[in-house]
Amino acid sequence: GNVEGSEPGQRIVTGNGVIILGYTDLAGRLPTQASQLYGTNLVNLMKLLTPGKDGKTVLDLDDVVQRGITVVKDGEKLWPPPPVQVSAAPAAEPRPAPEAPAKEEKAPMGAGTRVALTLAGILVFGLVVAFAPAPLPQHFTVLMLAIVIGYYVIGKVHHALHTPLMSVTNAISGVVVVGALLKVWFPDHLMQALGVLAVLLASINIFGGFAVTRRMLAMFSRGN
Repeated sequence: GNVEGSEPGQRIVTGNGVIILGYTDLAGRLPTQASQLYGTNLVNLMKLLTPGKDGKTVLDLDDVVQRGITVVKDGEKLWPPPPVQVSAAPAAEPRPAPEAPAKEEKAPMGAGTRVALTLAGILVFGLVVAFAPAPLPQHFTVLMLAIVIGYYVIGKVHHALHTPLMSVTNAISGVVVVGALLKVWFPDHLMQALGVLAVLLASINIFGGFAVTRRMLAMFSRGN
């Protein structure tokens, strides 16, 4: 409806195939959001074309927006408009990320150290079996075998499975606590000391395991 030949409320097709829409309810033919956007664009465009706010249209061809919507002026064809000159600042070169300090890797245990520790364990085991009263040597033998077997069994478990493994070790530690409590009332002072030590270490393992498991489960709780 803003060109010559338009008729209010009509759709006209000229002889050379140009369609002229003269709808007076064009905004009402669009959805609500599109109508708001369309109306806002028209208002802003009319404000731009009437800088004096007196209803008189002033066409400024130096303005990119006005030049881009001008097709013909005074019989002179101005379409298509010249390309818009855009001056883009060169992209800043990305700064190299600071290198994270290298973690100190723990040096592997040497063969000599392994042999020395093995000999020391054998020596302690021999002294206990030779001089400790019965039934301490039998219990100490079971303890040493449990340590060796536990070390190799747990050492072969993948780190991702340590959390469920912790639940199993908590159950084993509970059995250890029960057995150690029975030894606390043993008349031998050495057995009492070992029973108290076993209760202490097993309790630390149980409560520490539950604390770590609780923190890991809290990471998956909703709201954390």
